[in-house]
Amino acid sequence: MSASRWTLIFPTIGALLSGSCAPVQPPAPAEGAAAESKAVEYVARYPTPMPVRDATRARVEAAIDNVRQRDLLTTNGFWTVFHGILGLGPSVTLRHPETGQRVNAIEYICNGGEMRGLAFIPTRYGLDVQMGPASVGQGHQDQFIAEMGQWGMPLEQRFLVYGKPYTFYDFVHHAQMRARVTANQELSWAICVIGQYLGTDIAWTNAHGEVIYFEDMIRYELEAPVESAACGGTHRLFGLTWARNFHLLRGGRNEGVWKEVEEKVRKYRDLARQYQNPDGSFSTNFFREPGNSSDRMLRINTTGHIFEWLALALTDEELRQPWVQDAANALSLMILELQGAPIEGGALYHAVHGLIMYHHRMYDPDTPCPPAPLVPLPGMRGNTARS
Repeated sequence: MSASRWTLIFPTIGALLSGSCAPVQPPAPAEGAAAESKAVEYVARYPTPMPVRDATRARVEAAIDNVRQRDLLTTNGFWTVFHGILGLGPSVTLRHPETGQRVNAIEYICNGGEMRGLAFIPTRYGLDVQMGPASVGQGHQDQFIAEMGQWGMPLEQRFLVYGKPYTFYDFVHHAQMRARVTANQELSWAICVIGQYLGTDIAWTNAHGEVIYFEDMIRYELEAPVESAACGGTHRLFGLTWARNFHLLRGGRNEGVWKEVEEKVRKYRDLARQYQNPDGSFSTNFFREPGNSSDRMLRINTTGHIFEWLALALTDEELRQPWVQDAANALSLMILELQGAPIEGGALYHAVHGLIMYHHRMYDPDTPCPPAPLVPLPGMRGNTARS
């Protein structure tokens, strides 16, 4: 399947406007900020302010539309671009900052286009993705392919690497063969990819001669710390939820390690609600403790990541509860309040990824949405399973 055909399967919500603006420099870091913050990329500002309407749905739609108006450039780093694809889907385009010419981001990547931080590495078992530099290249093991899988990239999707054709399956197979539970690895993204494409009831011998059961990987992630993991543990929770939902959708039983995943989901759902701020935002300390920092970029990052996970993990019934609606409203307002300013790409696109899933489930099931595995928690009324 070609990249263009894949794009047609998942069209965008609303038309992508032709207006654009020049890239902007990120704001100067606050005094005492960590040195690595200087490497963070920001997404171009939206040039024309938009009116904020009253209803939560209107705010959610305005926030999504605002993010769609922001240009991704061919000069942006790979990390920013694939987060843009995660947030908005595979029809995202890149604009050349000098000529104004646009190209589909997935087609550009698949056809071997050059991009800062982008490097695919042929291996004995398929393809790997270069790690780093920070905030420019891939930041975590199997991050790129997991985020592409969240929009349903087909295994037969072709990639041109050093003039030789590969497929998306080559990335998945390498991830499978590299995965270990006897070494220090981040498996939060690997369990998404392997569970989605290869199954949740499989066993194999990895590149180190170790027999791996998929449930071993789930156990490994369950026993790893949440609060100290990437982005406050939201990616670890997202991976566990994604894999568990696929397991249940395919007829798997909610027992053993899978029952423990359900219990962890409930625990951190309750912590998110317990530490929620009066304005509907979530704690700027994630799940560790209450936090209500005035740093607007931090607020989008923390609330956006937690909301993205909840948009996957909660039932439709839970998503209709006032505390979740308050969070959707607060997150949308955060984006709209900064509509005339650049926003850091990782925070922005994880936030809009959550808002798009929420909008699809709460307001309009016919709108395009990541093909997320959405299932109700056992014993609760909730959403219809979708794949």
